[in-house]
Amino acid sequence: MIKKNKIPLVSISLITYNAERYLPFCLQSLLQQSFTDWQLLIIDNGSTDRTIPYLRENYPQFKVVTHQDNVGFAKAHNQAIDWTKSKYVFCLNQDIILDKDYLRRAVKFLEENKQVGAVTGKLYKWNFTTNEKTNILDSTGLCLTKNRRVMDRGENKKDRSQYNAIEQVFGVSGAVPLYRRQALVDIKIKTKLEHEEYFDEDFFSYKEDVDLAYRLRLNGWQAFYLPIAVAWHDRSLSNSQLQKSWQIAKAHRKKNKLVNYLSYRNHLFTLYKNEFRINILKNILPILWYEGRKWLFMQFFNNIKSRQFRSFWQLYPLMKKKRQQIKKLIKIKPQDLSKWYSK
Repeated sequence: MIKKNKIPLVSISLITYNAERYLPFCLQSLLQQSFTDWQLLIIDNGSTDRTIPYLRENYPQFKVVTHQDNVGFAKAHNQAIDWTKSKYVFCLNQDIILDKDYLRRAVKFLEENKQVGAVTGKLYKWNFTTNEKTNILDSTGLCLTKNRRVMDRGENKKDRSQYNAIEQVFGVSGAVPLYRRQALVDIKIKTKLEHEEYFDEDFFSYKEDVDLAYRLRLNGWQAFYLPIAVAWHDRSLSNSQLQKSWQIAKAHRKKNKLVNYLSYRNHLFTLYKNEFRINILKNILPILWYEGRKWLFMQFFNNIKSRQFRSFWQLYPLMKKKRQQIKKLIKIKPQDLSKWYSK
């Protein structure tokens, strides 16, 4: 950790919500980092367990900001970014364990590659119940398909060294991203009362990392996957690697309805705000097929009615204004983005 009154090279933003069970693992891995020029800011989103007492009793050296209610993942991270001045910003999930060299290797890569706006390491599954660090992959960066489905590369696959190369990726997962602050400044958008956002606060939670990845791409920034930076993530089996309709439907049924709704709504907002219309038209058939199936799943497996999409139309005027701002940030051509659409 850095000395007081010195601006660190890295500011770490940890957003907590009922995180007591994870904190001993997450914070211990942070304290064991070989890279020490960092400062941690913890923002708690209205935890109802012993998260705050635990932090005060065991980690009094860390600054903790508490919210009475859950203000959302996006807004809390934006606050942390605004309240710090470091060259790099590390957005850390509470259910993460870091290898001791994660930050050192990720920071070194950004220091040596000035055109890179975001970097992520090799993320494995962590079975929290048994405290097992598995060799099953969780994410090696975000990839994008022609139907605009966004997936974590390699998720749920056994690591057989198939992702051992340093590679440019479409974007980075929101679990352990290290961002260059200048890149975040370049793609921020202004909202009502001149408030500035990096992550879209109207998303509340889910897909905000994908939206940010789009904007970085549109603005000309690169994102990279760095396999020698390793971490473990406790995330239940997601549906991002499920290929068959019945598998996706079954996964949807297991998820919280609000989670599914926010994920679906924010996916549509992400496309509306960031996609080139010409690219959408070129892939309109696979997009409609994919979106149509998702709509049916939402109706029949999540029992979400049309009236529950009221917030979508309430937020639409705001998203339209944000789209207009994003257009001014674009430095690439439609074909530069379309090369990231895999089958």
